[in-house]
Amino acid sequence: MFAIRFAILSALFYALNVSMVPMVYSFGVSAFLFLFFRFGTTFLLSLFVTKSLFSFTDIKEKGLVGWLILLTILFGIQSWLFVEAVKYIPVAIASIVLFTYPLITYLMQSHSKNKNLDFNTILMFFLAIIGMALLSQGSGEIHSLTIGLGLALLSSLSYAAIMHFTPKVTDLRNWDIVKYTTLFPALCFLSLFLYEGSDLLSLNQGFLWCFVAGTLFAIGMYFYCTSIKKYGPTRTANVLYCEPIIVLAISSIAYTDNISPIQYVGIALVGIASITIERRQSRQKYIS
Repeated sequence: MFAIRFAILSALFYALNVSMVPMVYSFGVSAFLFLFFRFGTTFLLSLFVTKSLFSFTDIKEKGLVGWLILLTILFGIQSWLFVEAVKYIPVAIASIVLFTYPLITYLMQSHSKNKNLDFNTILMFFLAIIGMALLSQGSGEIHSLTIGLGLALLSSLSYAAIMHFTPKVTDLRNWDIVKYTTLFPALCFLSLFLYEGSDLLSLNQGFLWCFVAGTLFAIGMYFYCTSIKKYGPTRTANVLYCEPIIVLAISSIAYTDNISPIQYVGIALVGIASITIERRQSRQKYIS
């Protein structure tokens, strides 16, 4: 029961972080500053939890350097693509599209293992495509919707790649993986923010809310790693499916996002396809 609560708390704090993206943009804050705080606060928390710095000798002996570099790049790209997508589409829709990653992950794993796709998988794939098509039928400009959905889908693809390659570094503890994959993105996004020439003193509330959002993400990561340790990665992932629902609820109240009825149908179809594939993966892992 306590483990389930950890997973729910993780989904809640992740959703709060994601839901703050439009508000941060309203203060004229750069996405790079938002991402710097997301990765920076998480990195500092990882140092506190692990009570250690880096051990490059250890990861070199285990042959993990290349995989950690790849995951670091993917984490940075995935987060940047998502916050960019929110510039064009409501954060709730971007969150729903992001959670198509189980379907993409399943397709990647099937391809790598030369497994043929069965009828149910193909059906869910086309169901997700139909859902995506309905999501593009909003009241906004088709150009903005297309760009936003494309960026969110690329973010989902990046996240699926993270899920696909993370087993390569399972010799490390979860918090050690977090530590090695958050410092470089934090420094990169800080450098990009400074390169833009933005004045920190002029940001006022936006700077503060970026810090709050980053702290929320770090807390969500803490509950996520705790849940995996106590509850397992598969069932934790299933519980985290409430995250886009929480984002949808928050955005509907806080931002009064104009989501049309047909887009709600699209949200439902994408959700059904993704959850079905995720549950199927869970059963297969349990049987194996």
